[in-house]
Amino acid sequence: LVREKGIDLLPGVRRWLDRLRAEGWRQAVASSAPRANLEVIVEALGLEGYFGAVAAAEDVTEGKPDPQVFLVAAARLGVEPSSCVVVEDAPAGTEAARRAGMRCVGVLSSHGGLEADIVVRTLEELPDTAFDELLKEVGATR
Repeated sequence: LVREKGIDLLPGVRRWLDRLRAEGWRQAVASSAPRANLEVIVEALGLEGYFGAVAAAEDVTEGKPDPQVFLVAAARLGVEPSSCVVVEDAPAGTEAARRAGMRCVGVLSSHGGLEADIVVRTLEELPDTAFDELLKEVGATR
């Protein structure tokens, strides 16, 4: 279906992915979806080469809010979980990030009441300075 009809990124996502990539920040996808689905979506969105690691359903024994998928992604990037910032749109995901010891930006979608370090309606609303401060606080390295 994605190959036939396409898929759109949520508002602001492309700008953030481009910015972080241009600045040399390591990025990963950590999802409860099967790897095959993630590969189709990444290809349809033209995001090949953006992510240094992918952690998918096949890589974990428990789904979110268990932190396994985020811990696998961090390990594959070669970084400490405490130096990661997660962008999530679901309560189970923000809880998983917290349980992994990671900071989190919550993006409101159909879910309300996300518990995250920063909560925005879309990534278009996320100030560069606020995200930069999170990166600084966690001691993230490129």
